Amino acid sequence: MKSSIFLFLLVLFVCQTTRAQAFNNYTKEYELVSQTEANIEVARTHRRILCDYQPSGLYVRRGERVSLTVTDLDEDYKLSTMIGFKPMWGNRNKTQEVEMRDGENTVTATQDGILSFIFVKREGYDDEPSSVELSVKGGKAFPLYIIGDTEEADWESDLAKMTDAPFVQLLSDTALLTITYGDYIKHPIPDIDESFETIHKMIDLEEELAGFDESSPENMRTRNRLNFAIDLYSTPEEATKYYLYASNYFIGMKRDNFTDLTEKLDTEWGIWHEVGHTHQQQSWTWGSIIEVNTNIFSLYVQEKFGLPSKLNDRQVANGPTTFEKARVYIADPQKNYMVKNTADYNEFFTKLVMFHQLKSVYGWDAFKKLHQYFRKQPFVNNRKETDADKANKFVYTMCIITKNNLVPFFNKWGLATNAATAQQINSLKLPLPQVDPASIFK
Repeated sequence: MKSSIFLFLLVLFVCQTTRAQAFNNYTKEYELVSQTEANIEVARTHRRILCDYQPSGLYVRRGERVSLTVTDLDEDYKLSTMIGFKPMWGNRNKTQEVEMRDGENTVTATQDGILSFIFVKREGYDDEPSSVELSVKGGKAFPLYIIGDTEEADWESDLAKMTDAPFVQLLSDTALLTITYGDYIKHPIPDIDESFETIHKMIDLEEELAGFDESSPENMRTRNRLNFAIDLYSTPEEATKYYLYASNYFIGMKRDNFTDLTEKLDTEWGIWHEVGHTHQQQSWTWGSIIEVNTNIFSLYVQEKFGLPSKLNDRQVANGPTTFEKARVYIADPQKNYMVKNTADYNEFFTKLVMFHQLKSVYGWDAFKKLHQYFRKQPFVNNRKETDADKANKFVYTMCIITKNNLVPFFNKWGLATNAATAQQINSLKLPLPQVDPASIFK
């Protein structure tokens, strides 16, 4: 009964939050609804940190004094200003955060940067979001587009008038886009609402596969946003090493390809891949599959968008498909799924076939239940846990979920269990699969 009441309240308050927010960077007046503190949310969802900061649509300069008037701040909640970005590639940039109190506050900027607000509960999970009002004196407005609120004419006017703006931001209840002004002017989003519809669809699908079906408190969708942000700190050489990258609090984009998010998302595997990283559960993600199990989400989005499977692709013209390479991999007596072959990039896709085979026999629900199973377990950020520990937990859990003894299947992929795990699984007296997943290559 207690869980049911909690679930009802959480749904009720989530619905209320979409009506109570107000971001006005013209008058510099705001009504914020609390987000869940990032690390608290990680403990509930067992996923990567998402952003718990909210935009002001203002930019401040180093040495500038900014005054903030805070009204009706609940003592159980913490409100802070944040200037700048969370650490980006290379960890060269710093973030200035200063806690506010009810009443008058002053912040002197120690660096140039976007002004954001962090409004979270001080302790425990925030199942009854609070709201707070604040007004700002100082900072300079830049173009801020709020989905469902900003008129197209006002947006175009802001872009025309605010020509010295360093950034533009676009905001929905699910996503935040941070793009340099000059690059946006060169490549404006043709239809912002339509682009966000696609972004929301992609996020919704990945949340769905991760088992966030709102069936219980730990399976409620997060209220924190996914922030896509242009990275201005990586060097040109470093930028050649990534297409996009997933980090805590945001997904880093490059100035020369950010339009893929707004124009090619319905076909762009790489973005689905990076968002997939935000769902990875540390409990069963070991070193050799960090770039593999994230692509379960890519496969799911690809299928739901009605596209053919990437596993049929040939990495080299006239070369073997990924399915064909998987046949060779399984036949190799020296294979070891726990070892990463850095010389063979396509190995990431070859190893993905193992997950595809499980899906082919047990359906996508098996992965939804897998994520839900681990969220039922206590969240332990245990760096002493070995890759072998995680792999054995994964094998055991998949046997529980499928109600089949999958040890022979995983052995065919070179993913061996230790004696203790094998004994645990044998004690369950589970039947072998009626269809061997390892026989499926399509």
